Amino acid sequence: MTWPTHAVFGISTLWLLAPLPPEAIGYDFGTLDAFAAFGALLPDLDASESKIKHLKLFGTSFKPFLLPSQIVHRSDQHRGLLHSFTGLGMVAGMALPLTWWIGGAPFIALCLGYASHLLADSATKSGLLLFYPRRDRFYLMPHGWRMTTGSIAEEIATISSAIVAVSLLLNEMHRL
Repeated sequence: MTWPTHAVFGISTLWLLAPLPPEAIGYDFGTLDAFAAFGALLPDLDASESKIKHLKLFGTSFKPFLLPSQIVHRSDQHRGLLHSFTGLGMVAGMALPLTWWIGGAPFIALCLGYASHLLADSATKSGLLLFYPRRDRFYLMPHGWRMTTGSIAEEIATISSAIVAVSLLLNEMHRL
C-alpha cells in the first residue's frame, strides 16, 4: 500500500478513541492524527524508498529517519520484522517511556496507526509475515479480494478511510 493510504488508515483508527470523554483523552484529535499517521508510516522504515525515510524535521533538510531506514533496510527484508507483531511490540516498548512525558493518548494513537499498517498490508496480495520470524504468510482477505498496491481497490479503500477520518474530525469539532 502507498504512504497516503497508510496515513489515512492510521488516522481512521482513532474512531476507537472517539467514545471516550475529551478529559480522558487529554489531546485534540488533530494532535492524535499526527501520532496515528506517524505510527502508520513507521513499519515502512524497512522499505528501500518510503515516505518516512524522507520526512524532514520542521522544514529543514534534516531527515532524522534516513539513517535508521538505511540500517533496517540493509539488515532485513521489506515486510519482515517491522511488519509483524514483534515489530509492533518493539516500537510500543521503545515508545512506552514517552507516556510519562506526553501521556497515554498519543502512545495509543501511535500504536493504533502502526497496527493499521499491518492490517492494511495484510489485505494485499503479498500479505505479511505477521508472526515473524515464522515464515507463514498472513492474509486478511480471501484470495480473490486481496488488493494490489496502487490499484483502484486501494484508492477506494483510501477514500473510504478518509471519509471516516474526516467524520471523526468533524465530530470532534462539534464536541468542542
